[in-house]
Amino acid sequence: MKPSLVRASVATSLALLPLGLAATPAQADPQVPSSVDFQCQAKPPIGDAQTFTMALGVSGAAPSTASVGDAVAITLTPAAQQVPDTVSGHALRSLRGIKLSMPVPANSTYVSSTVSGGTVAATVGQSGGRITLDAPGTTAAGASFTLPAVTVKVTAAAAGTITSTLAGTSFDDPGLTFTASVDSGTFLGAVDVPVKCYPGTAPTLTTTTVTAGNPGGNPGGNPGGNSGSGNSNSGSSRLPGLAALTGSAGS
Repeated sequence: MKPSLVRASVATSLALLPLGLAATPAQADPQVPSSVDFQCQAKPPIGDAQTFTMALGVSGAAPSTASVGDAVAITLTPAAQQVPDTVSGHALRSLRGIKLSMPVPANSTYVSSTVSGGTVAATVGQSGGRITLDAPGTTAAGASFTLPAVTVKVTAAAAGTITSTLAGTSFDDPGLTFTASVDSGTFLGAVDVPVKCYPGTAPTLTTTTVTAGNPGGNPGGNPGGNSGSGNSNSGSSRLPGLAALTGSAGS
């Protein structure tokens, strides 16, 4: 088979390459979902990098108000997803190594981050001002999975606002990465295709208004209070099912 046909076959597989991370709010009622368009680049082993747009969603919940010095908990809760069996007529064998990142919010001091729930093993940590959920395992085609919920605790630094968003500004600075094993339909068999994505427009997932006052004075931000009860807000973005993703390949 000619190299050009190999490139075309792999590119066709990538054009509709899907990944979904939909989420439901952790501390508030669901809001009207808004789509977040991720710009993605996939690099097959042969040929040029392929680019496509992917609708991705993550919802967040956090206290709506806090005082300077208060603890503020921000929670992201992904929903269950299913890996499709095929992509544009080619067998998708698995997805692995999903990493989703958010920056440490401005006007806050990072304290800790934890994961809970989910059906896949994952860790979360902070490095260089970025908080990353890392699910290194492999999920086979046709299987369902749920990424764990992530709770990030910060301290309100000054009067103003604390907003959370998703990381990533370019293909060289991605906020979402994963590897897909795709049947190329050629003598190459299954190929590993690294994918890097960043949000075209960074979404605002949560906003907490910080006012001057006694630390711990706001129940929503005090770890010993009723966090998220009656004073939390959430931003929600939902992604269609994994197999519903469409994109346009570019050279």
